[in-house]
Amino acid sequence: MSAPNHPIRRRDRALDEAEALRLLQETEWGVLATVDADGWPYAVPVNHAVADGALIIHCATVGHKLANLAANPKVSYCAVALAEALPLELATRYASVIVFGRAELLTEAGEKRAALRALGLRFAAEHHDVVEREIDKDLFRTAVVRIHIERATGKARR
Repeated sequence: MSAPNHPIRRRDRALDEAEALRLLQETEWGVLATVDADGWPYAVPVNHAVADGALIIHCATVGHKLANLAANPKVSYCAVALAEALPLELATRYASVIVFGRAELLTEAGEKRAALRALGLRFAAEHHDVVEREIDKDLFRTAVVRIHIERATGKARR
């Protein structure tokens, strides 16, 4: 079964998928939504990188997020690039993207290393040596999740 495809009510504010994916690359963090084995939703803010067309996140090797992903790999991820209240209009200027996909836990050391490098360099591009040092130090105690993007939607009022 593919990702849900509900129509956007305000089509005049819809971004095409390419624009939505560009917006995802511009944002520094988002909210990952998962569902546990009993159907309870869980949403947690995380930072991310986009590498080879997939969303990369990292976390501890045990926890709520990984338990949910083991029960159900389907996820949604929402990132907001712009949110500015316009009080005199009772409105908001915004730009956001929602991704639907399936998560997989990376287990092979080379894949984990490459994904963590993409994530680290996204936030510290000028500190390659620091990124490599931290990966060497923390690889064994870091879980890396790759989310295969099945669909991305975006919406903006600029």
